[in-house]
Amino acid sequence: MSALPNQAIQELYLNCHGELEAVLFSRLRCRETAADICQEAFVRLCRAEDLSGVGNLKAYLFRTAMNLMFDHYRSQAVRETSTVHWHDDSPPDAEDLRCAETVALGEQELDRLVAALETLSPLCQRIFYLNRFEGLKQREIAEALNISIRTVEDNIKRALVHCANTLAQN
Repeated sequence: MSALPNQAIQELYLNCHGELEAVLFSRLRCRETAADICQEAFVRLCRAEDLSGVGNLKAYLFRTAMNLMFDHYRSQAVRETSTVHWHDDSPPDAEDLRCAETVALGEQELDRLVAALETLSPLCQRIFYLNRFEGLKQREIAEALNISIRTVEDNIKRALVHCANTLAQN
């Protein structure tokens, strides 16, 4: 059971549940999935063994939810790409097998990229996510996060270089 007292979890739930679900919905565009992921993030927070090293529980909760959302996207992509329909009982041909191998290699590369991005600072991750996944312009990110455009530019560059270096390592 979590090292957090129930009171702290209840307060976090009351203060952050609606905001977290809204953030998830803005990205997923599905209320049910957003609610499920939000609930799972709180469940994981409750089940965490030791949270004494966590300085900001709200940030920890939101990071957990974002990771769950990325896992959801990843598993959804795997389900969509791994569903192959053969019209008869014949085995897959070599081209189908190469396609499956390409998908598997792509998934491995995606996992490496996600792991690489997780080593960046939370600010750099946030800026990169807003730019690349939400499609926000650098000025919009700077205004939303109350930082300079130069900081946004530097962090996007840092994330891109980091990703390129990660992919270059074989």
